[in-house]
Amino acid sequence: MYGKLLFVAGLGAGYLLGTSRGRKDYEALKVKVSELWLDPRVQKVAKQATDVIEDAVPLGEKATEARTAATRAARATVATPGKPSASAAS
Repeated sequence: MYGKLLFVAGLGAGYLLGTSRGRKDYEALKVKVSELWLDPRVQKVAKQATDVIEDAVPLGEKATEARTAATRAARATVATPGKPSASAAS
């Protein structure tokens, strides 16, 4: 099924890029997509999605802070030679 879908998509792309009518259709589609993307409602939703992703995924300083906290936690649980680990002591 995936192969058939890929074949049909290839035919569509070939039509759009290979024929003069297809090229006109492609240009019209490009204009519509551009208008849609610049629509304030779409931009609002895109901004909301970006904010949700930025809150959910640690980036920049958040990643550094998360790495530092994980390193400290790992060091606290790993025993040094001659010393019992924090987890073994409890």
